[in-house]
Amino acid sequence: MRMSLVLIAIFGSSAYGQSIEAGQKMEQSECAPCHSLRLIESQRLSAAAWGREVNKMIGWGAVVSERQVLIDYLASQYSDAKPVPTPPLSGNGVAK
Repeated sequence: MRMSLVLIAIFGSSAYGQSIEAGQKMEQSECAPCHSLRLIESQRLSAAAWGREVNKMIGWGAVVSERQVLIDYLASQYSDAKPVPTPPLSGNGVAK
C-alpha cells in the first residue's frame, strides 16, 4: 500500500510537470505570435473564464492544437485565486 502511494506521487507529479511543460510550450507557440505573454501573465481568471478566452481567440483565428491542455495550463498558472504579479522594474524604479 505504501509503495503504491509513493508510485502514485512520483508518476502523478511527473504527469503534472509534463502537462505544465506542454501548456507552457503551447502558450509560447500558440499565444505569443499574436500578443505579448505579459498580457496573459497579468490576467487572473477562473478556469471557465480561461475557456471563454481560448474560445474567443480560436474564433479570431488562433490555431490551438490541444484546447483543454492550454485551458488547464492557463487556469493553473494564472488562476483568479493567485495575486497579480508586480511588474518588473527598471534600474530607475520605473515599470518596464
